[in-house]
Amino acid sequence: MELVQAAGVGVDLRHESDEDLLIYMSMREDDPAVARAAWAEFFQRHREYLYRLCRKLSKRVLDDAGAKDLVQDTFIRAYHRAGTFNGEGIEDPDRLRRRTRAWLGRIAHRIFLDMLRGRDGLREVPLEENDPGPEPEPIQSSGTSTSRQLLNEAIDSLSEREQIVLRTTYQYYEPGKKNQHLPHDVVEDLAKTLQTTPENLRQIKRRALRKLDQYIKSKTG
Repeated sequence: MELVQAAGVGVDLRHESDEDLLIYMSMREDDPAVARAAWAEFFQRHREYLYRLCRKLSKRVLDDAGAKDLVQDTFIRAYHRAGTFNGEGIEDPDRLRRRTRAWLGRIAHRIFLDMLRGRDGLREVPLEENDPGPEPEPIQSSGTSTSRQLLNEAIDSLSEREQIVLRTTYQYYEPGKKNQHLPHDVVEDLAKTLQTTPENLRQIKRRALRKLDQYIKSKTG
């Protein structure tokens, strides 16, 4: 990436905390070279984690190249919004790293939702406390290309809003885990993206699942 390549030679920030690196980035107008060096170190620390997260976030929607683009867009936005990070005085490096990565994850998710507003497909969301969420697939898949194709056809038959809600739901689904829920901030972001309410999101999800079931039954008898 260009920012990494442009990082100042001889600026060693390897021992700085994540919060300090973000502070350096937020001061880019005062010292652009140090800000770029901080961004480069920040990128090296978190790129593998963020890549795994973006692959999980965008599976079935983006290919590997698309997931890498999402990673890059997330780091670039983090660079420009570094001043918004709040470490809340955390000094323990492991706790601070978890907080930093949660912040990066929220940025990635919002970029992905923004992207999906103009796309045909989307991802996963259990939307209420007593709602166990959908099954990972609405049919018992044997792993064959035929069953996957049928599922894809069923999803394609849904409206854009229904696809977005279901795909967001499936993104957070963990097989075998009971009573799964979407994070509150994810529900709020999704409701804002679709210009609706969390309650209406639940209704959209239920309607979409019924449509999937009806479509698959009509094709399989």
